[in-house]
Amino acid sequence: MDKFANIGKIVIVPALGIQKNYSETRSVEVPTLDFTNTRCSNCINKSIINAFPKSSTKYQQACDNCNSCPYKSFTNQTVTETVYHNEKNQFGYKPMLKANGIKLLLLLHFYHPDRHGIIENLDVLDLAKQLNCNPKTIWNNLELLTSYSYIDYVKSDTNKVTVIINNFENYYLPANKGGRGFIVLSRELLNNLIAIKSLVALRIYLRELINLDQTNYNGIVSIDSVNIKDIKRGLPDYCKPCIIKSSLETPTDIFKINIEKKIIKFTINEKFLAKKQKENLTNEYEKMFTQFVMDFNRNIPIINSSGQYEKRFEDFFKDETCESGFKLLKFSPKEIENISRIAVHYSYDYVIDVIQIIYKSYYLTNRQNDIKDVGALINSILRSQFNNKNLAA
Repeated sequence: MDKFANIGKIVIVPALGIQKNYSETRSVEVPTLDFTNTRCSNCINKSIINAFPKSSTKYQQACDNCNSCPYKSFTNQTVTETVYHNEKNQFGYKPMLKANGIKLLLLLHFYHPDRHGIIENLDVLDLAKQLNCNPKTIWNNLELLTSYSYIDYVKSDTNKVTVIINNFENYYLPANKGGRGFIVLSRELLNNLIAIKSLVALRIYLRELINLDQTNYNGIVSIDSVNIKDIKRGLPDYCKPCIIKSSLETPTDIFKINIEKKIIKFTINEKFLAKKQKENLTNEYEKMFTQFVMDFNRNIPIINSSGQYEKRFEDFFKDETCESGFKLLKFSPKEIENISRIAVHYSYDYVIDVIQIIYKSYYLTNRQNDIKDVGALINSILRSQFNNKNLAA
């Protein structure tokens, strides 16, 4: 099992239950032209804007003149805007899952799915041990997850299955390409979620982990005060306020809960903050990439002398020749750190695939000195790959 896993919001949000559509009105500050500016006092454009309707050509021309004026200044103006929320359009619809289904879906991500979301020869007995349940429960939920299109699986042996997590390739797409982002879970956080007995509490806590991972929070917000009516939007109709409150009474290591009349305040344990989870994942990737380079370089003198190498490096060496001999990979500690940060956003396997491309394109053609910034090169190749993938789709 991996120590960390990325869980796509495109699968976990429907699993928890799509929120009912709603709209909210909020006040925001927007920059507007400041006509109290002394330069504007005798300007004809200001007079036109005050006198002519917004739909008129004269008004639009005056606005264009003001926007291009070198003497313009701005002030903040509070305006009211209505925001519409429709999770079905955003994440798509799949039936919501019960506790064991949710936990199994999360757990599968920790068995190192490849970049296509495929996990080969999973041991059903091990899955049952991890979830502290009967193997029959695992089989039933594998069937359920398949019927709901979260996964597909085939039995590969008596107690072994090969699984593909559907939509896995979309986890790392940018929003404008159809990506919906992901949350990072550590195995410790997963174990805490697995220990939760209440289905209602499990859904609420996972929702809060997603809420606190919003881009505008930057992963550092630790307290979220939520109205009970907002919590209810993502829960079945039977979840009345009394049921919500009672489900959160059992202590958990993930959140400290403060229940007031209509407000529930969630204070997350700092070690489970989104930013902290990503920092820990970066550190884990640094170890993994460092070990990968060491193992790879250990194979170089062997392949140069005997043509033999470890099977896991087959994609680097198969059908390749190099008259001057295969070269060592050389990444500085700072480059490993940058590569690891990229992997947090694109996954470890995607980055390894790009390192393979770079090795064949630069190292085997003796152009490795042309690489000025390996992190920037990896980033550029990955962006190109995802753009092409989106076009092909």
